Amino acid sequence: MYLDFFALKKRPFVLSPDPEFLFLSRGHDLALTHLEYGLFNNMGIVALTGEVGAGKTTLLKYLFERVKRTLDVGMIFNTHLDPQAFLEALVGEFELDVPAAGKSNLIDALYKHFLRTYSQGDHCVIVVDEAQNLPLDTFEELRMLSNLEAGNESLVQIVLVGQPQLRERLFHPSLLQLAQRVSVYYHLAPLSVEEVGQYIEHRLKVAGYEKPAPLFREEAVELIAQASRGTPRIINTICDGSLTYAFAEEIAVVDREMVAKVIEDNELLLVSAREAAPVPAVPEPAAGCAQASFPDDVRCLVGNLYSRLESIEERLRMLETARSNGAVSVLQDVLTKERHASLQYVQKLTLLNQRYKMLQSQLEKMKREKQEAELAAETGKKRRRFWS
Repeated sequence: MYLDFFALKKRPFVLSPDPEFLFLSRGHDLALTHLEYGLFNNMGIVALTGEVGAGKTTLLKYLFERVKRTLDVGMIFNTHLDPQAFLEALVGEFELDVPAAGKSNLIDALYKHFLRTYSQGDHCVIVVDEAQNLPLDTFEELRMLSNLEAGNESLVQIVLVGQPQLRERLFHPSLLQLAQRVSVYYHLAPLSVEEVGQYIEHRLKVAGYEKPAPLFREEAVELIAQASRGTPRIINTICDGSLTYAFAEEIAVVDREMVAKVIEDNELLLVSAREAAPVPAVPEPAAGCAQASFPDDVRCLVGNLYSRLESIEERLRMLETARSNGAVSVLQDVLTKERHASLQYVQKLTLLNQRYKMLQSQLEKMKREKQEAELAAETGKKRRRFWS
């Protein structure tokens, strides 16, 4: 619609993942490096997380376009699947013929295909997008597939891609064995304010924009960065809407007012931005603990800290069994320091609690002494009145 008006060859801000438009920000470049390292070194299970619209799928498509000659890739996008349906989807992705749809037949067909591909010097890769939605028993089926080996090497690589909740799912006690096999993990962060401008320029250039003057003014880019919080998908929506509005009003350059109008007319943009970068939740008090002020109930705060320590200890126990990458020791050090700091707070609060009780006792004693003095004074008055 606006291509001729802005001298573009194609729409620069389409929402569908297109590897041709991939912008390698610092974060995307590091994510790509982690993925390549995991795949080319046969590292077992690789995990990539990022907020909704961060560019994970685009990054994957770009990577597999480059390596499709040496890798046989099966991509699963519908993750609300039980183990049987998941295996059937994999068989379909690898285009295998299975005489019967029984679970054992499906696994046998996959194993033979993985082994045949490995013997030819290639590798099979299973990519699970939106992996945070997988049921626990399907995760277990994935773990069983990762056990398929030839000698000391895995026959299949597994790439788990999902939102940050995927990391929380992997902390589930029943998925501990699967989590131990995750040898490479990277979280894709949003773009910085500077990278948002570079991202917009990059996509315009790929789309054929060759004019020396920028199509988006600097203040417009700043507003886009602020409203989108650096999420590429939301940036695309705002920019595409801005170009449409500018074309309708025959304005050659997008300014801040134009972007503000697009955002104002589409309230869902702001909702998406808030969901893409949620505000951390405030920890709730321990069960049975009222939200009292500090001097009123110090024991409540001590109970909160003990609950926090128990949670940290639980994570430490889980991490002690997952030493497959160097990040674990760093996390253990951080959690150990947190535990020591929390213990110091507990000790301080315990001392304060004791002092508070002592002051309460002294206050009660002073009240009693005051009452006794008042009683003695009243008794003396009555005696004087009697004798008088």
